[in-house]
Amino acid sequence: MNRNALSTKFILLIFIIIIALILVLSTLVFTNQHSQLQNELTYLQLQQTVNQLAQRLDKELDLAQQNVRRLKGYVSILDFESEITNEHLTYLTNIMAENLQFENNHYSSYVALEPDKARQYFNERGKLLLVYKNIALRDSVRYNKPQHMLQKSWNKPNYANDPRKSWYYLSKQNVGMQITPIYFDSDYTNMSLFSISQGLYEHRTFQGVIGISILVDTFFEEIENHKFGQTGGMFLADAQKGVLLSKIGSAGSPKLAFLSATEREAFNLYSAEQPFWKNILNQDTSYIEVQNPKGELYTLSSKKLQALPWTLVSFQQTAELKNNNSFGISSFLSLSILVLLLLAILTFGLFKMLIWPLTDLLNQAKTIMKHPRARFQIAKGSVIELRYLVPALQQIMTSLIKINQERSRCIKRLQTTQTASIKRGQQIERYKNQIVKAKVEIQHSRSQAHKGQLQIQQLRVEIQKHKLEAKRAKVKNQAATHAKEQFLSNMGHELRTPMNAIIGYTEMLQEDVKDRGVEDLIPDLQKIHGASYHLLDLINNLFDMSRIASSQMDLYLDTFDIAPMVQDVVTTITPLLEKRGNILKVECDPALGTMSADLAKVRQNLLNLLTNANKFSKQSTILLAAHRETEDGMDWLLFTIKDQGIGMTKDQIARLFQAFVQFEASPSQFGRGSGLGLAITKQFCQVMGGDISVESQFGLGSTFTMRLPAQVTPNQ
Repeated sequence: MNRNALSTKFILLIFIIIIALILVLSTLVFTNQHSQLQNELTYLQLQQTVNQLAQRLDKELDLAQQNVRRLKGYVSILDFESEITNEHLTYLTNIMAENLQFENNHYSSYVALEPDKARQYFNERGKLLLVYKNIALRDSVRYNKPQHMLQKSWNKPNYANDPRKSWYYLSKQNVGMQITPIYFDSDYTNMSLFSISQGLYEHRTFQGVIGISILVDTFFEEIENHKFGQTGGMFLADAQKGVLLSKIGSAGSPKLAFLSATEREAFNLYSAEQPFWKNILNQDTSYIEVQNPKGELYTLSSKKLQALPWTLVSFQQTAELKNNNSFGISSFLSLSILVLLLLAILTFGLFKMLIWPLTDLLNQAKTIMKHPRARFQIAKGSVIELRYLVPALQQIMTSLIKINQERSRCIKRLQTTQTASIKRGQQIERYKNQIVKAKVEIQHSRSQAHKGQLQIQQLRVEIQKHKLEAKRAKVKNQAATHAKEQFLSNMGHELRTPMNAIIGYTEMLQEDVKDRGVEDLIPDLQKIHGASYHLLDLINNLFDMSRIASSQMDLYLDTFDIAPMVQDVVTTITPLLEKRGNILKVECDPALGTMSADLAKVRQNLLNLLTNANKFSKQSTILLAAHRETEDGMDWLLFTIKDQGIGMTKDQIARLFQAFVQFEASPSQFGRGSGLGLAITKQFCQVMGGDISVESQFGLGSTFTMRLPAQVTPNQ
């Protein structure tokens, strides 16, 4: 036995000592770091609450801007070239009411026209359409129902003559979307509001304003009612002016000990002798400790809103905050003592139930090695594993006796096997004679194989002749392909040059006709100009189809961000959508990532699909969605274009991607094309290793899905 080996008792003692030392060191480290960690945990609730509420407020403002954009699309139902009837206005006000039902804070929706436009379309001095919620139903489920909303119309142009109407004059002075300051609407609703408005322009001429108003009472309600303990709360302030927009609490509230503000917009933080307010309101603050005028210490956390120059601030008295979240060092020390006590009890139990019985069992094993008939015994207080070990050891001893007996029987079997081997030798001799006969048969088979080889040689000669003929045909095919490429190159230049000249001359003629006042010729010139562009596009599509058919279409791979590419396509297609009164809805995550592909072909595919959806839709919504998926370890990009147009039958879907195949859109004659756009789109997808599919029902619209690999491989 190796006397230098460590015993189980010694290893267990070392293990217990190490655990005790680790526990003592952990207590010391915890004592030093407890203060800093306690502060971070204490302020975490203030920071998380203000960030979450600020995100919800930003989301509500973003939803209001989206509603304004939708309202602008709804206003397009007023065809300013024809007579506007009461049915048009009723339909518009109903849509305005439905646009308000989804957000509790959205109070009213309005459309106001310039006096000149009101006289032109309605023969009135002004026109203001207002749809707003019934404030008496605010606490009921009917408050957001469109059928319970109120509708009013004014024909007096008071709004157009009063520069104090910020909801009107801000949009009159700026083309983009505007968010007004808080104002009291004494003329129409008698409510405190702020509005998100958008000007209506035609050829850069201001025609009126549309917008959504948000009720200040509901927008500030959660902020003013939120509490942190007895002394904490939240408020909203204007970061530019320093005005406290929301109130802190009602009279008698403990929260007023920090800032005495029982009314809205009645207190200016910058006017107080507390310079820290400018830093808190003009930047996001995780937490900061400040003193109120009474010298009491408060903890603050702030978050700026994205759409408005407003800042959300949470506060609570520091003493109350720390008392609610304290965890004493004494509790940790008590826990450490309890762990040490349990460790001592565990040590005694291990020695009594494991170490001492195991030592006794080792002594019995030494005795049984000298006297094999003896039996193992174990103390009753030992662990159950040792109790199971004793029968196992006893069974091992019984197995050794059986093994010796089996050894004697194996020797007898070996002798019997040797006798059987002599008999097998005689059988082997007979097998050798059979092998000689088999060799004769093999020789005969070889002669037959030789004849087969001669026949194979003759076949190889024939194959060589066919290969020579195939090479000659390949040379002729290459010559024909080269001639075709030369013809396409020459014809591409010869056809595009005069078409570009025709387009240029028609544009010059339109300018000359306008200068000379002969405007009757402009429609004809515009038709020539449009037909020339259509013919040039047809020529380009024909050459693209020819290159694809001859496998000469090259890929120009580049790595680009997907979201900006989609936005570029949306910007390009928007003018065509507006002509047909369609609205494009985009669902594309800005963090969608990048892809490596032919950027020009991806853009052309999206434009072809959006143009096709716009051509077969009118005054409806078109959806463009992009998302990423992973299949079999490979990233794919899926672009979905969904329209609400006329749809297609199963027979039309079967012939959809065939070149030069056209379909009649509808009795309204949305338009006809060359029948090459979708065919080229499918070919481009397949060249880049992807594909395109379509789902459609007649009269219910169509959905095109373009599936491309995120990493396109070059052509081989």
